[in-house]
Amino acid sequence: MRYLIPIASKDDLFPKDEFHFPKPLIEVDGVPMIALVVGSIRKRDPSARFVFTVLRQDVVEYSLDSILKLIAGDDCEVVELGNPTMGAVCSALMAIDHIDDDDPLVICNGDQIIDADLGEVAGAFFHSDADAGVITFPSVHPRWSYIREDAEGRVVETAEKRVLSRKAIAGYYYFRKGCQFVKLAQECLLKSDPIGGKYYLSPVLNEVVLSGGRIVQYEIKAESYVSFYSPKRVEIYQSENQGRIAPLSPAQPTVQVVIPMAGLGSRFSQAGYVKPKPFIDVDGATMIERVMDNLRVENSRFVLIARREHLAAEPAVVDGLLRRGDLVFSPIDFVTEGAACTVLTARMHLDPDGPLMIANCDQIVDFDCSAFLSDAVVRELDGSILCFRDADRDPKWSFARTNDKGYVEEVKEKVAISDLATVGIYYFRRARDFIDASIDMIAANDRSNNEFYVCPVYNYLQRRGSRIGVYEIQAAAMHGIGTPTDLDSYLGLLKSA
Repeated sequence: MRYLIPIASKDDLFPKDEFHFPKPLIEVDGVPMIALVVGSIRKRDPSARFVFTVLRQDVVEYSLDSILKLIAGDDCEVVELGNPTMGAVCSALMAIDHIDDDDPLVICNGDQIIDADLGEVAGAFFHSDADAGVITFPSVHPRWSYIREDAEGRVVETAEKRVLSRKAIAGYYYFRKGCQFVKLAQECLLKSDPIGGKYYLSPVLNEVVLSGGRIVQYEIKAESYVSFYSPKRVEIYQSENQGRIAPLSPAQPTVQVVIPMAGLGSRFSQAGYVKPKPFIDVDGATMIERVMDNLRVENSRFVLIARREHLAAEPAVVDGLLRRGDLVFSPIDFVTEGAACTVLTARMHLDPDGPLMIANCDQIVDFDCSAFLSDAVVRELDGSILCFRDADRDPKWSFARTNDKGYVEEVKEKVAISDLATVGIYYFRRARDFIDASIDMIAANDRSNNEFYVCPVYNYLQRRGSRIGVYEIQAAAMHGIGTPTDLDSYLGLLKSA
């Protein structure tokens, strides 16, 4: 993702007679402020590349251009300006040669830290097909900019230094295309007056609304936003917040839950359902929300592989899901050759070394998902399969055969090699294990019913010496909701409970 950081304005809160160095080079916790800001972004979005607008005076006197290339990489762009501008919008537009294109653009303040997975945020905004996006946090102080939403949660207005709601903007502005920002910013300058002598970024979002565009948001906690807008805030960070925010660097271990939901859902449409299958109401929530809540564990993050036309058909539902802050959409617009292939399309959203769980999008299981994962960790398994005993050995299931130590020796799709039938929830200690073994399976053209399923991937891990286990539940704990009949049965069960 491309990040533009405009730092070419003078800040009266950091006067020259009190602070010898320009604001970006003022030390915070022993390092220049801009180094702390850039380092925080790079740790949360390894794909980050940077464009800076700076004052030529700061380049000549303090080697700011060299400093930026050292902290942001030689490939960063540094645009030198002869004079201070009238605010972030003007500074950003001075980088027009580097942003006036069709690539996504994020504009960030140069004096803040956002404790969030910025790579995930940018990915969520991009895949939502929204025209713009902002990160928000709860506040009612007039020092910030704010958004206002309509009844359906759509952003319909923004304001600078004027409280419209409890949602303040955290100095993070996403635009689907750089050229779109350029056009809207120019229109904003022609229409509006400066606020306190400066042109801020938030009013540009009003141009998105006026042009019929869509703005999405990603909410964070107030304590996840750290601003160095004043010397006092720097002092507070160093004395109080440093111990909490400094370890921001390594991201917390996250269980990545991939849910393919890219089927056509034809049986539901034939039965008269209007919404796409994942967004059908199930007792007051969408089907996919019910499935996610069923699988939720601490530090979980969901990757939902959805049909692009389904997302486009329900923008309000998509926005509502994104506001949860724990998911990213990975859209596709083609039919794959099986579930394993479908999951592979989302690999760009996965941490290769993080744990991975793959689950069906249309079933509810009465079980403790945390216990399932903890069992795999305690037993030091490389993978684990949720199973139940099927005395009938119905070939509609996948099956696993274990040895006397309880490790899986073989799995078969639609072939009863034992009475251990699989539920459709699969754990891998590392996402890269699934990715590599899936590629091996596809390269071997190892299909089941002419498709590449997820379960047979374990055969390729087992051949490498990986330890694969099973975790048993009762057959009655499973509730399919993938057909209109199954859904009616489940809803009836809920009413009778």
